[in-house]
Amino acid sequence: MMIDLKDLLFSNVPTGTPHMGSLLISEPLMEDSYFSRSAILVLDEPEDGGHFGLILNKPTEMTLQDLMPEWEAGRRVRIYCGGPVDMNRMFLLHTLGEKLGSNTEVLPGIYVGADLDKIIEYVEEGGEIDGKIRFFLGYCGWSPGQLSGEINGKTWGVNVLPQCDNLLKGDGNEYWNREVRDLGEEYRGWLVVPTDPSLN
Repeated sequence: MMIDLKDLLFSNVPTGTPHMGSLLISEPLMEDSYFSRSAILVLDEPEDGGHFGLILNKPTEMTLQDLMPEWEAGRRVRIYCGGPVDMNRMFLLHTLGEKLGSNTEVLPGIYVGADLDKIIEYVEEGGEIDGKIRFFLGYCGWSPGQLSGEINGKTWGVNVLPQCDNLLKGDGNEYWNREVRDLGEEYRGWLVVPTDPSLN
């Protein structure tokens, strides 16, 4: 009798529906270039039952100066890939609250949106970037019922109370590993799956 690796790894993984502020962690065998080893913060749950979020741990080679060439200070701020939808649209997450103007608090101490002039002022004054502000191009979107179906299919682990202190720190596979550990013991099997399963 053949045992499916995915069934073995995810047999004890909980299912359910995320809400605004939940962190989605992709299962380790996902091959999609955007979502492989990704961590996605759910920012909205529209009334129609769909979901909207940003990938937190996928840096690009771009900085804000690439989008605003005359703004030299913008080279300090790296841009992340927020997802495959509408890659011409930019989003901002930060921990600075009202210091950056009008915004919405997604989690305690984590905000989305800000006033552009206040962002420019903060960066030009040498304000700390790592762990404080993170810019994204594009976003992730799910139609009504789609995300719940993916979670029930063991595609995502869900942390409904993620650790806010680290959400804007780190990137790549190290970020993913850290967030998998925070999911709990039932996800420990995910950590032993190699980045390239064919090498196992």
